Amino acid sequence: MRVMMSAAGSPASISILRHLRSLGHFVVGIDASAVSEALGQGFCDEFHRAPAADSPGYLEFLCERLQHVDLFLPFIDEELVAIAFAWNRITPALRERIAVSDPEVVLDCVDKVRFQTACARFGLPIAPVASSAPAFFKPRYGRGGKGVIFVDDERLFGALHGREGVLQQAIAGQEYTVDALFDRDGTLVAVSPRQRLRAAGVSTAGTVAADPQLQQLAAEIGRRWRFRYAVNFQVVRDAHGVDWLIELNPRLAGSAIFSTLAGCDPFAGTIALWNGEAWSSEPRPTRVYRYWQEYTGA
Repeated sequence: MRVMMSAAGSPASISILRHLRSLGHFVVGIDASAVSEALGQGFCDEFHRAPAADSPGYLEFLCERLQHVDLFLPFIDEELVAIAFAWNRITPALRERIAVSDPEVVLDCVDKVRFQTACARFGLPIAPVASSAPAFFKPRYGRGGKGVIFVDDERLFGALHGREGVLQQAIAGQEYTVDALFDRDGTLVAVSPRQRLRAAGVSTAGTVAADPQLQQLAAEIGRRWRFRYAVNFQVVRDAHGVDWLIELNPRLAGSAIFSTLAGCDPFAGTIALWNGEAWSSEPRPTRVYRYWQEYTGA
């Protein structure tokens, strides 16, 4: 298959690109960064420099590239927003080539304000809106911690109150990221939780292991939204063992390769489910470490 992947020039993508190619796929990479272009060219079978997802030329670029691939795996939230708002301007044949949930589902998740409201309405255990410090401010749209501010005093809290975004209570505890995979009909088929041991924007060390409590939460989320293919969500487990949702991304995670290495491969799963094949798996206990390696390119 010809599989297209975005953010193909980022350091965290290299292991994913290698994995997709090891599965026998022809990998087409796209990335908007000029600095990242050499990495994309070095590790993809084919690479294209993309316009920024929020630029006027992105939709035309995307539709052109979709005509030459079988499946597109988006990794950037700005892309998800652009695709969701332009959904009816993309032909049905090309829409089927994007591994993504329906537009309203996507917007419920990537819009932090909308997500906070929806979780409260559904009775999901979202980290509550803060009335005072300590808290975390999250901009309405953002990813990888971009724009997130830890608010540790009332003066800063007051300055951020009313800014476009959400102020969530700061909950102390252990952080987990969960990869969850759904089939085309929205049925949950796999859950792979990982305890985040170290992170710098993306996870750099984590322990993957089955967790019935997080599997139950994944199932509850799936009953509230009809997802298709891969999503990932983050929780904080407090001192009483309660899991609090802090984020849900309707796409593959940048660290989903951790689940792959633990035997629960969301990349192979997404491709199989997109092809209409049956697929299921569960992770084996595995600790994964991520490190960077230098690359010399043009």
